[in-house]
Amino acid sequence: MQVTLQESRLAAAAARLTEIRASIDSGNRELTAAAAAIAAAQTGADLAAYADFRQRTRARIRDLESQAQTAQRTVALETSRLVEANQKLKLIANLKEKAQAGWRHEFDRELSAFADEAFLNRLRAPARASR
Repeated sequence: MQVTLQESRLAAAAARLTEIRASIDSGNRELTAAAAAIAAAQTGADLAAYADFRQRTRARIRDLESQAQTAQRTVALETSRLVEANQKLKLIANLKEKAQAGWRHEFDRELSAFADEAFLNRLRAPARASR
């Protein structure tokens, strides 16, 4: 259950990182498209609007890059937690397997002792019947 929960957390963190990176790419594409469009600018107002747009977009991209770094650290943390949860699961499985192997060994030993005793009783039975 912990492994499944951790996988869900990791998937959510990775999705968030992907979303942020897509927003960064979108902002960069917008800047590129605006730079190409400004070449045909007719007025100083167009240039001023472009400069303002460029400044806001770059600020948004810097903010998104900061968020991406945080999201990347979250992904790394969730990945290490998933590895730890998988190690614990493997340890529990190994302990369970060892316990079952011990139980089987003890069961087989007792069954063998019972079979030996039953065999000896059958050998003694004809001797008792001939008396």
